[in-house]
Formats: sequence, C-alpha cells, structure tokens
Amino acid sequence: MNMLQIEKKYWKKNLNNIAGIDEAGRGPLAGPVVAACVIFKKDEIIDGIKDSKKLTEKKRDVFYSEIYDKALSIGVGIIHEDIIDKINILQATYLAMKCAIGNLDIKPDIILIDGPGSNIKYYKVDHIINGDNISQTIAAASIIAKVTRDKIMREYHKIFPDYKFQKNKGYGTKYHMNILKNKKSTPIHRKSFKLVKDNLATIKFIRDNYGFNNLGKCLAGSHFVKKNYKIYNSNLVVEKIDDIIDFCFLKNEIFLFVKVITICNNKKYSIGNTIISEKSNYINFIDGYLKEKDVSNNFNFNVISINILKNNKPKINILYSDHIKI
Repeated sequence: MNMLQIEKKYWKKNLNNIAGIDEAGRGPLAGPVVAACVIFKKDEIIDGIKDSKKLTEKKRDVFYSEIYDKALSIGVGIIHEDIIDKINILQATYLAMKCAIGNLDIKPDIILIDGPGSNIKYYKVDHIINGDNISQTIAAASIIAKVTRDKIMREYHKIFPDYKFQKNKGYGTKYHMNILKNKKSTPIHRKSFKLVKDNLATIKFIRDNYGFNNLGKCLAGSHFVKKNYKIYNSNLVVEKIDDIIDFCFLKNEIFLFVKVITICNNKKYSIGNTIISEKSNYINFIDGYLKEKDVSNNFNFNVISINILKNNKPKINILYSDHIKI
C-alpha cells in the first residue's frame, strides 16, 4: 500500500509542512491519553511503517527512534487522568491533540487527522477515516503516541506492580478488571469510568489494607512520573539511621532522591521514619550509593509531605530540598 498517497496530493498543492496526528489511550481504565503530531520533509519515506496497533512492541520501538531521527518536528500532548475525569475522555483527547500541535516547532500547512473529529479550528485539517493505515505521517504519529504512553505505563508499573501495567497498559483486561475489584482503584485510575467508579478505594479500605504510608508513596511516585522523571530505584535503606528513602528518580542526568511523609487527619505516616534526623546522614548515604553505582553525583534530596484531604486533591509540600554536586 502506498502510504504517501495523501501526502503527495497536498505536496502538489505546495503544502509542504504536512502534519499527521493520532492518539493512544482513549480506552484504558488508567493512565493518560497521549497525542502526537509529526511533520516530515517532503518525500521522506520510512519503509514498513504502518498503524502502531499492527506492529510488535519491538518494531514500534525501532520505528520510534527512526521517526525521531528523520522528522522535521514532533509534538506530543499528554493529558492525565485528573483532567480526563473533569472534561471527559473525548474532550481530553482533543486537548491532547491541541497540546501536541502547540509543541511543534514548525507551523503546519495542513494537519492530517486520524478519525472523523478533532475540534481543531485554527489550521487547515483533513479528517481521514482509517488514516493510520493509509498515511505515513499519521502512522508515524500513532507510533510516537503509543510508545510514549507505553513508557509512562511502564513507570507506573514500578509504583503499582500488582496491576501489571507493563503488560495491560491500563486497558481493561480480565486480569486488570479482577485486580481492580479486589484491590480497588489506584490514584492513576480514571474515576469517571464506570468500572473504576464502582471500585474506588475508600479511606477505610486504604487504612485496613495497605495503609496511608503506601498511599502517600504511590501519590508521590505518580506525581514525579507525570513530571517526566524516570524511577531509577525505590525503598533505599539508610542503615545508619534505620530509615527509608522512598524513591530515586532520574531526569536530565540529575538524580532526585525523595523521602515521603504522609499526613492524614493530622497524623504522620511513612514507609520509614516520620521524623527526619540530621540531613547529613541522608546526603552521605546518597553520595555513597551513587559512587557504588558509578554514576553522576549530581543530585537533589527532597523530603516531601503528602497531605490527604477528604474529598479534595492531595496536597504536596516540599519540607526540605537540597541540591548537591560533588
């Protein structure tokens, strides 16, 4: 199949900056919806590219790298579950598309959109049914969106391993639906979706089953994943003071170590200690840990509080922050 037939039609009209846009994640019970927008130079061809759903994960990853190497511009829009719950999944998908367009560094002459609708008003658009199977540009966008979302869900798996997000990516598989009924929802589940709404984790359920210390840790981990941090390690034991550092994140070659203290009904909870002793004990431990791993000693250490408020979004505060470069 000629995957450039639509692009060639517009190239002949001197519309050279042709953007393709597609999304991933409209149907899952958990996690974000992601849209990607891709622009190639005229006559750029990537052999074998097609709809991301028809490719193996390994092949998608190969194309993902090739698309980033060859594209003139790529924009990605990510809308998380809290916004999805506020505006519904359709509007969240449209918003993700607009964010993806806004993150391009080249203005499109026309945008090819997979499917019948988009709510994009300020650009020339062509809505194409089954577009990811007949347009290279849309297919490329579908791959970028899918791989980007899958990477996010693999990070969430590190926080919520029982839900096996690395396999189901938040979709309603039989396993996922069963674990949702048994262990209830996580902070990244879409509360506006009926199956999730019917299985929300109540305060009583949290207290009786896994505790506020674990809830706070999960909330903190999710917060930093949404800020594009990767989870390098977790549950680091600071033996000298018998305490736990909940997470070691990595972003832009800088490590971020985070200890979480959860507050609920004015009581403090933590995986480790709720009282922070001399900060030097943590700094010395982290320095030794990074030297042992033979990686950069450029790091931040944060102590944060997660205040769980009834019927309100948890409030995150930084209690202590230190940047060290050795």
